[in-house]
Order: sequence, then C-alpha cells, then structure tokens
Amino acid sequence: MVQNALLPAANTSLGLSLGVAQSGHAHTKVVATLGPASERRIGELIDAGMSVARLNFSHGTPDDHKRRAALVRAAAAERGVPVGVLADIQGPKLRMGRLQDRERRLEAGEHLRIRSGPGPAAQGELCFDFDGVSEALQAGHRVFLADGAVELEIEEARGDQVVARVVRGGLVGDHKGVNLPDSSLAVELPTAKDRRDLELARALGVDVIGISFVADAADVRAVRLLAPGMPVIAKIERLSALSNIAAILAESDGIMVARGDLGVEVELEHLPLVQKSLLQAALKAGKFAITATEMLESMVESSRPTRAEVADIANAVLDGTDALMLSAETAVGKYPVEAVATMNRIALAIEHSQRYYDLPRVVFRSSEPTFSNAIALAATDAAGALKLSKIVCFTETGNSVRLISRYRPSAEIIALSPNERTLNTMTLLAHVRPLAFPRLTSLEEMLALACERLLERRWVTQGEELVFVAGVPPGVSRSTNVVKLHRVGERIDLH
Repeated sequence: MVQNALLPAANTSLGLSLGVAQSGHAHTKVVATLGPASERRIGELIDAGMSVARLNFSHGTPDDHKRRAALVRAAAAERGVPVGVLADIQGPKLRMGRLQDRERRLEAGEHLRIRSGPGPAAQGELCFDFDGVSEALQAGHRVFLADGAVELEIEEARGDQVVARVVRGGLVGDHKGVNLPDSSLAVELPTAKDRRDLELARALGVDVIGISFVADAADVRAVRLLAPGMPVIAKIERLSALSNIAAILAESDGIMVARGDLGVEVELEHLPLVQKSLLQAALKAGKFAITATEMLESMVESSRPTRAEVADIANAVLDGTDALMLSAETAVGKYPVEAVATMNRIALAIEHSQRYYDLPRVVFRSSEPTFSNAIALAATDAAGALKLSKIVCFTETGNSVRLISRYRPSAEIIALSPNERTLNTMTLLAHVRPLAFPRLTSLEEMLALACERLLERRWVTQGEELVFVAGVPPGVSRSTNVVKLHRVGERIDLH
C-alpha cells in the first residue's frame, strides 16, 4: 500500500496503521433491533459485535417478543457473555386518517381543512386520527406529514374550523405520520397499549425500557411507576423535549437521540448540532446515550455502507455516544450480521485513533459529590497517568461502573458482578466489558480470584498492571471507596 503524504502515518503506540484492520469488539456498544431477518441469527449478531438486542414494541406480537427474548438469553448463555435486552415501548402515534383514494399528491399553495377523525377525508380536507386537533393547532403552527416529506402551515384556527396552506408539497397516504412541533397536544403517555407492553416487558425480564414521545420529566416518572426498579431510556424525538432536556436527564437513566422524528421537528441543518449537544449533555449529567435512526440505512439492501454513513457513525463515536443503534438494517434488512460487523468495525477504528484519545475529558460532577464518584475519577486519572489498559471494578448495582464510564477512560473497564440484571444493564455502557463473578466476603479473595479469572480468559497477562475499584465491606451496594493499583502475579496483602 502506498502511503499518501496527506494521510497519517502508522501510530505504533496505539496499534493503528492504515490498511491494518483492528479486531475485537469496540468500546462503543451496538444495539441491534430484532425482526424476521435476524431472530434466527442472534448468535451471529453477538459474535459480530451486538451488545444489546432491541425488541421494538411498535411491531410484532407478544409471541414474537417472547420468542425473541428467549432466543437472546439462550444465545448469550451459550457464549457465556451478558447481552442486554431493550424493550422499546411505542408511545402515542400521531397518524393521518384515510384518504378517499388511499393516497394523494398535495401541491404547494393548496389550502386544506383539517379535522379529527379516521376518515375518509372529503375533497379539500385531511383527517387526523387523534383527538385534540382543533384545540392544539393555532395560526402560524407548522404541521409535517409523512416523515417531513410534506409541510403545512396553519392559516386559520377558529373552533372546529382549521385551515392549512401547503408550504412544501408531496405525496401523502393513509395513516402516514403527523408531527406537530409547535403545538401543545394533550396525549396519553403511557397509552393503554404501552401499559400492556410494559407488563409484558417486565414478565420477560428485559433489562432496559425505552420510552417514546417524551416531552418532559413527568412522562418519565409516569413510566417508572409502571416499571419500578428498571432502567429507563427517554427517547428524544420531540422539539419540546429539547427545552426540558436537563429535567429529563435528571429523571431518566439515559437518553436515545432518536433522529427520525427529531429530524422532522428540528430543521435538518440543525440536527447534527442538536445530536452533539444531547450527547455531551448526557455525558456531563452522568447518563448513558444511544444514537439511533438510519445509521446504516443503505445496508437494508446493500452489503456495503455509503461513505456518508461511515462518517456519521464516526462522528457519533467522537461525540461521545455510548451505543449506536440499528433498526431496519437488522430487523428486516438483507444483511443484518454484516451491518453489525460493519458498525463495530467503524467504531473500533475510530477508538484506535489519536483523535479519540485526545477528546476532552469530563470534569468532576459537583452535582454528585459522593465517594463513589470521586473514586471513579481517581481510577480514571490513575489509569491515564500510568497508561494502564484495564480498570477492574467490582459492583453490585453497576453504579460505580457507570460513574467510571462517564469519565471515558482510555482504559477498558472490566465490570465484575454477581448480579445477572446488573451485568445485562451494563452492556449499554461504553468502555465496559461485564463478567459474572461470585460474591465474596474478603477483598483479598476478590482481588486474587479476579486475577485468576482474567488470566484464564487471557484478558490480562502475568505482570500486567491494573487499577482495581471496590467497596469495603464487600457486597454492599453503593459503598465504593477503594482504589488499588496491582501487578498481576504479585502477592496481595491489604494489611
């Protein structure tokens, strides 16, 4: 291979060389949506780099979700690795009603009446199949149809008389989506369907719940009441959520940058900056983040991504996302395993770059003045100062691991826990490799057994220097208070 003078030379200190593929799983996690194309290939998805399997409750039957959750657990057990299961709850869906001819082309400048109802719509009108339309819409409000393909502006809103002008024309059809970025629409969240789906998700023992259509922190609290003790992800897909992002982050365990609906409600040219701001806000708040929608959309049909998609994934990794999500690519696409492998490979290449290592680090969060948070920062700083490649953390709840992950150490975090739910939940955290580990009563025994297990798996080598993070007394939740530097193979004496 001829080295171009404009390209970076090989960096031996990072093991990066152009033309040399990196192997293994990236620190950035891959979330893959299960569907007809992938449910019989879950083992292959795990081998290719999937850390979390997503059950999309907007599609499929309860039996589909039960079957797919069971297949994930079986494939993970067979490989002896934790794999998380994310239940993505549908939320309210704003849809058009029926048209007389199933579809219709709207022309710019055309005027239309809007009313609530399932339709069919008469000539010169559109039906919106949800309540509260006339109360929510006001003159000057924008209305987007069919994933933003068509834009309307409300010109008159008096009682039941709502008249809109077509600003950007296009084709619309029965039951296409409706977005109302400027309107305060009273919707039920969670819906009756969401409540049934949450019951099913709990019965299936999923690890994380995703909530759609979140507008404020109250929406997150409403779901928490129905899923107590479960980590909750707020999907940021509405303009109103951006105004309340600090409160939403405070109430949730993480967020999803859901660029589909968000890209309809926010001007497209602003979406990249919104994504960067959301990811940084989550990182600074100590919460995890998933970047989603159309990341490898071309791989629904093609075995190779576009260059723009590669750059999109790279930028999300550089922005600090914990995880990258695949939707149609793995649910119904022709190349589900290849899509996971491609996403993993791109993330891995970025993580081995000097640019990734040079990213600014998060400073200590004074909003979380705890021993655990201080220990997390100390462990990150120690690993960085000594250029150590592993931080080994014993955890009951995963909280200490979450805290270390927020500081984005250059080291990998090996998270040891006796709690299966904790292990599965940590599969969403960047830089974290969870491993089942027994609950012991002596810190010396814990350190000795950890070295033994890691040597057996060849995750560490004899003589390698590690940072250990633990709590005394062992086995007590949220008691992290010890950082120990240790050389594998040396005698352990804490007295």
